[in-house]
Amino acid sequence: LCACCMHFGAAHSGDGLLPFGKPVRDAYFQFAPGTVYFNHGGFGATPRPVREAMEVWTSRMEAQPTKWFAKGGYHAVLSGVRERMAKLIGANVSDVVFLDNASGGMNAVLRSLDWKVGDIVLLIGSLYAVFPNTAAWLQKRSSIRILKVPISYPVSGPEDYLGAVRLALRSLSEADRAKVRLALMDHISSYPSVVMPVPELASLVRTETDGKALIFVDGAHALGQVHIDLAAFRSAGVHFYVMDGHKWFMSSHGSALLWAAPEVQLLLEPDVISSENSPGTPFQVKFDYIGTRDYGPWCSMGDALAFRERDLGGEPRLLAHLRDLGQWAAGHLTSRWGTEAVAPANMTAGLMTLRLPIPLEWPIEGQRACASSIGDGLADQYGMQIIPFTLRTPNETQWARISAQVYLDRSDFEALATNALKLASTCSLHAPAHPEDVQMHV
Repeated sequence: LCACCMHFGAAHSGDGLLPFGKPVRDAYFQFAPGTVYFNHGGFGATPRPVREAMEVWTSRMEAQPTKWFAKGGYHAVLSGVRERMAKLIGANVSDVVFLDNASGGMNAVLRSLDWKVGDIVLLIGSLYAVFPNTAAWLQKRSSIRILKVPISYPVSGPEDYLGAVRLALRSLSEADRAKVRLALMDHISSYPSVVMPVPELASLVRTETDGKALIFVDGAHALGQVHIDLAAFRSAGVHFYVMDGHKWFMSSHGSALLWAAPEVQLLLEPDVISSENSPGTPFQVKFDYIGTRDYGPWCSMGDALAFRERDLGGEPRLLAHLRDLGQWAAGHLTSRWGTEAVAPANMTAGLMTLRLPIPLEWPIEGQRACASSIGDGLADQYGMQIIPFTLRTPNETQWARISAQVYLDRSDFEALATNALKLASTCSLHAPAHPEDVQMHV
């Protein structure tokens, strides 16, 4: 069941695959003329064929609403999509449910657990704001405790994470260590962007808490960027894994997945309790209907997978391009700029965080102003979108999060390096500070 397969057919009729970079950008994406987009990690970008396929699902809903909702229409579609997605991520079909976004999955898990006063939530590294925000809400509501594990950046390897977590857990008393209820970690962190050692971290938390802590992994940036093996993660001790489809997987906005180990599924409720969710309702049924809405984005995950396989050459080719281009770009940009990456090559995929070419001896106000000028200038003058932000290393320094993608190639990053240097050269040490730090975008 694949709307895009029915809707527009094969893209090249035996002519071969388009080269990554501008040919793919022009053929499949809908950027404004002159745009060279380096912020795919923020909001994704849906290819035209996937967007058209989703509209087919919406049209089927509007053509026969009762058949679509009440007679198993979209449920039959989701059944086929779920099977294909489960195979892709190394999961059992029975352990996967659909979501609108990773934030919804995180809320479903954290707000479903039966929290006790004094329970501890372990926050590892620089988690995206929705996690500490929800933990703070739980702290106010249920009097839980939050233990943050800070990481010193840049990192040189996995031990920077493992050592920090080990130290944090062993600093607790035996009684408090027994109260660690949930550990939260990224697969690929957002700010700064690092591919984290998930199996090793999960195994460490499991060992240090005698298997009492549940482990949640945020894979919002992982699906479509790196290989996911949930069977291996389950063996390491992971209980929950959430992933966005609209980002690196390139399905429609409003598509995501939650994987939950069988032993914790009965604990969970979706963030919307619907008319189909009476006591005792099975895990997947609870999540598959959350009211009358457009389920086209969920269905489109199958179309995204078909597009990636047919028109972009399949997952191995895609992931290799992201890794190779990302690692090359990080090396090229830091060499041209005379700066550094936040993580080594073996902890970098298509999403990278690099220090901007701004003198470290400048006052922080001048550094911030220059970072803002570089970011704004790239967007306004060159159609290039990056996300500058401040990171403590340990002093405040100015970095940028930059994405590789199939619609980019080396020439795009060479131009980015040159244009950023031009803009940096116009910065003044005494430039007025930007009124606020540049806002982060997911």
